[in-house]
Amino acid sequence: MKSKIKITPVKRKVTPKYPDQYSVELRPLLLRNKPLRWQATPVAGTVLSAVVMLGLAGCISEPVTMGSEPIIMGDIPMPDTQAAQTPFFEHGEGIGVYGCVSVAAPIFLSEDDAFAIISDEFEKLDITVKKGGGTVDCVQIPKVSLSPLTDEPAVKGTVTGSLEFDFAVEDDYIVMEFVSSDDVRAWAAGGAVSSVEQYNYKEAAKTLNESLDDEELNSVHGVFYDPAESIDFSESGEKDFEELEAEAREKSCETLREQVKDFIAWLGAQGVI
Repeated sequence: MKSKIKITPVKRKVTPKYPDQYSVELRPLLLRNKPLRWQATPVAGTVLSAVVMLGLAGCISEPVTMGSEPIIMGDIPMPDTQAAQTPFFEHGEGIGVYGCVSVAAPIFLSEDDAFAIISDEFEKLDITVKKGGGTVDCVQIPKVSLSPLTDEPAVKGTVTGSLEFDFAVEDDYIVMEFVSSDDVRAWAAGGAVSSVEQYNYKEAAKTLNESLDDEELNSVHGVFYDPAESIDFSESGEKDFEELEAEAREKSCETLREQVKDFIAWLGAQGVI
C-alpha cells in the first residue's frame, strides 16, 4: 500500500532542546558533566566526548556575519536554575579529631583559605567572588555532635535558624557556604562532653545542602566542607614536622579545590555560568 504524505513547506525553524555546537563552545564545561561510570574510565570518557562533539558538528546554526564576528540567529535556551537541586560534591573524608588523644593531627582550613581557593577557581572564568553573600532566614541548620566517644550520629537532626553565606559571585546570583570548624562549633548540640572533639564537616555540609535544596532561594547555592586531611607520621622518614604539616595542608587545599571544580562544572552544565 502506498502511503499518501502531503508535502508542506516548513514555516518556522524550531530550536533543538539539546545543546548545539555553539552552545558547547560558549559553555565547554558541559562536556565535564559526565556520568560517574564514564568518569571512572578515562578512555571511555574521551570516547564519549569525541562522539558528542561529532554529533554536535551537524547541529550548528547558520551564522550571519556582521563585520568580523559571526552572529548566531536564535537564542540559546537557558535552563531554569531554580528548579535544579545542587548536588553535594564529596572530596575528602571531612572528619577531624582534636584533643589529647589525637595521634594524626588534622589540618583545619580557615575561611580565608577557602576564599583563596574558591576565588582562584572562579577567576579562571573571569568571575569575581566576594566575601559575604546575604542571609537566608528560617532555614534548617544541622545540629552537630562533637563527641567521638558515643555511637550517636554526627548530625542529630536540624534546628530552624538563619544562615549568612560566606561567599558570593557579584550580584549574589551564586552564593556559597564553607563549613569550617567555627560553623561546626556554632552548630554543636550542647557542646563537647570531653576534652576530645570530633568535627564531621562532611555530614554537616551534606545536611545543610539538603536543607538549602528545600528552600526557595533567589540564588544558586553551593556548599563546601573542610576536608580535614591529617598529618601522616607513619611515613615521615627524614621529614620534619613542618614538612609533614605543609604536605597535609597542600593535600587538604587540593581536595577542597576538587569540590569547587565540580561545583563550577555543574554550574556550567546547568547554564548558570
